This record gives sequence, C-alpha cells and structure tokens, in this order.
Amino acid sequence: MGLLPAYIDKIEELSISEQDTPGQLYAFLSFFPSFALFKHLRRPYFHFNDENLDWNSVENALYSLPETTIDTLSIKGSIKENRYLLGNTIAHIFGLKSLKRFSLLSDFDRMYWNNLAKISSNIEHLTISGINCKFQDLQYIFQCASRLKYLDIEIAGRGVSFLNEKEKRPKKNIVVMLTLRTLGLYFADNSLVTMDMLTEYLNSMPILKYLEIKAHSELLDANAWKMFLEISLPSLTHFTLRTTSSRVEEIGLHNMLSSFQSSYWVSKQNFNLMITEHERWNYVGFVTADTMTVWLDEAAFEEPYWRTLETCTEP
Repeated sequence: MGLLPAYIDKIEELSISEQDTPGQLYAFLSFFPSFALFKHLRRPYFHFNDENLDWNSVENALYSLPETTIDTLSIKGSIKENRYLLGNTIAHIFGLKSLKRFSLLSDFDRMYWNNLAKISSNIEHLTISGINCKFQDLQYIFQCASRLKYLDIEIAGRGVSFLNEKEKRPKKNIVVMLTLRTLGLYFADNSLVTMDMLTEYLNSMPILKYLEIKAHSELLDANAWKMFLEISLPSLTHFTLRTTSSRVEEIGLHNMLSSFQSSYWVSKQNFNLMITEHERWNYVGFVTADTMTVWLDEAAFEEPYWRTLETCTEP
C-alpha cells in the first residue's frame, strides 16, 4: 500500500477480491476511501462479502464513482445485511454517464427496479445474475438503458411474495430497443412467463442477432417458436434454446426432441437446442453443470457453436 500513492495517476484497472483473502477490500478502503483519487481509473472489479466489511465505507466508495470516468464496472458480492442499501447504490451506479459495461452478480432480493425508470443510463453491455428481477422489471431496465447492445439476465420465478403476480403486474411501457443485438434470458423452472409475454418483448428488438433462452416447460413449444421466428426478428442469426432434463419431464424428452426434428429446425444453422442434466448453484448464482447438447443442424457438428453470448457480441 505504501508504494501505491506514487502510481495512482497511472492506474486504469483495479481488481480487489475477498476470495480467499478476507479483509482485502476493507484494508484498501481504509487507505483510499474515495475512487476520485484515481484520475485515470477505467475498469474497477470488486468481489466481496459484506459480513467482512464496514458497509458505510463501501457505500461511500461506490458513491464516489461519478467523480471518475470509468467505462467498465464489475461487482460480485454476497449481501446479507445491507440489501436495501445496495439496491439504492446500484440504481445510482446506473446513472454514471461514462459507464458502458456493467456486470452485477449477487444474491440479494430487495432491488426496486422501478427506480431505474427515473434514470437515464449510457450502459451498453449489462449482465445481471442472482438478483431478484421479475420479468416485468425488464421494462424499467429498458426505459433506463435504452442504448443497450448486450443484455444477459436471470429472471426470477414464483416466490412467496409473487403469488399474486398477475394481479399486481404493472402496466407495460415497453421501449423499442433499437441497438440491442445480443440477449440472454434465463428463466427459473417455476416461471409464470408465457410465449405471448416473451414475444411481446422480443418484438421490441428489431436488430437482435443473438438470442439465448434458458427455458422452463412453457417456453419449449417448437411450433410456437417456429411461428414466431418465421415472421419476427429478421436479423437473428444465432438462436440457442437451453433447458434441463428435469424441466422436460412433463413433456417427455422424446416428445420434445421429436418436435424439433421438423425440416424447419434441421435446416437452420446456428439454431441449437441444449439440454442440461443438472445444475448446482453457489451463493451468488453461478452454475456448474454436466451437459448433453443436441445439435439441430448438421453443420454444427463440423463447426460447433459453443461460445458464450459475449464472444458473439459485435463491438
């Protein structure tokens, strides 16, 4: 730490992790309570557990980010005691004028996404994992970040607080996403989202090129997807429909595979069905899985399309 002040004006990327080194972030913020000191900081990365932190120090540091010109921010954290406060801080971060790429992986459930509707964001690449985000909350993200080019997000399923979800669903105001090229939506297995609800949003993305859906049983209708894709998303070049073996039990694995054996699906290159046998979630929602992949086009055997969505994103 003693040498760091001499290099502050030269630092562009800063990575601070509590992984296997508890107390590192606390020690850093004790020396540098504000990121405004880092005049050329562009890409900060944080991994923390709030049980080991003075949350006021973290909050003050994050609120100092508008005094920087960062363009990329990654936050991965386990939040136990300060969930409401972090929700307010995240909404504030969306408003950073210089921020273009934001990745947020956490485990808190008190994010009031409707607060984003009052904020104008310049974020173009957004990844959200492990945070309570209902399907209807997408409209607030779209209103806030209408310049998005890339979105990768987990959608919460039914919980105790969502039993009356249909009755409480707010009036939709879906923004047309004129720049969105890459979309990954990952639905819980008990999701209430239907094909009609999903396609209403997809129809607001006229230049979408890459689409990945992790589907519950309601979204595994091959004929419904065929009908939709024949008349919508004219720019789509890559489509991946993911699911798990447990999610297809009601339909039956054989029946589902047979439904995707039509000439329409077989003729499509880079339109793929992926079946995961099981998943294990850790404390911030990351997945490790044993997978079985079913390729629907012969060309995929020669040149498999097995990349993350981000590698497909155009600059």
